[in-house]
Amino acid sequence: MTPAAIKSVQDMREEAKTWLAKQVQRTFPDAEPQVEIGLVDTRLRLGACEDFRFQLAPGARLWSGGSLGVQCVVPTQWTLYLTYQVQLSGPALSAAHPLPARHLLGPNDVVPAWVRYASDPGVYVREIPAGAVTQRPMSTNQPILIHDLILPDVVQAGAKVRVKVQGAGFSVAQEGKALNAAKAGGAVQVKMPTGRIVRGTANHAGEVEIRP
Repeated sequence: MTPAAIKSVQDMREEAKTWLAKQVQRTFPDAEPQVEIGLVDTRLRLGACEDFRFQLAPGARLWSGGSLGVQCVVPTQWTLYLTYQVQLSGPALSAAHPLPARHLLGPNDVVPAWVRYASDPGVYVREIPAGAVTQRPMSTNQPILIHDLILPDVVQAGAKVRVKVQGAGFSVAQEGKALNAAKAGGAVQVKMPTGRIVRGTANHAGEVEIRP
C-alpha cells in the first residue's frame, strides 16, 4: 500500500485510522467500527515519507485495542508503532424475555438487536442454532453469546471439515479431517492433507475458523 506522502504526524494518524477501519470492515463486514488512534509524542521528529505501509501484528484484535506498525520506505526508512482502540457495534440476538436455564430456544425467545461487541464478534449469536438450550438464566435484552448456550455437536470426530483462515483483509479455505467432536464455539484439532495439525474454532455451519 502506498498512501499519499506524510506531511505531518496528524496526517499519518488520519491515514492509519482510515486504513484500520477498512481492515476491520473486511474482517467483520456486518459490523460498524469506531476507530481511535493514540497520540504521538510531539517531540518526535520523523523524516518526510512518500511511501509508507501499515502492519498489524499476527493475532491482532480488531474489536479492542492493539498496536499498529507504520513503516516508511521512501525516501527514508523508519518504523513507528501507534496504539489503537476499536469499538465495534453490530447485529446480535437478545433475549426477548427472562429465560431460565436449560430452556430450548425458540423464535419467540429472541429479538434482533444492534449491540456493542465487548469481545470477539464471532461469539455473538445471530441465528438460533438448532437444538440450542440455555446454559444459565438470561435477562430481558441480554445479548446471547455462544458460550451462554448448550449446543449439539456441529463437528464430528473423523469427519471432513472445511478450515477457514481469516485475518485482516484476507481469507483462505482448505479441507481437513477433524480429530475431535465439537459444538459451535468449541475448539477443534484438524489434520490437514500435509499432515500438519491445526487448531481452530467450530462455527454454526460446522466449519473450523482460524484467526492468525
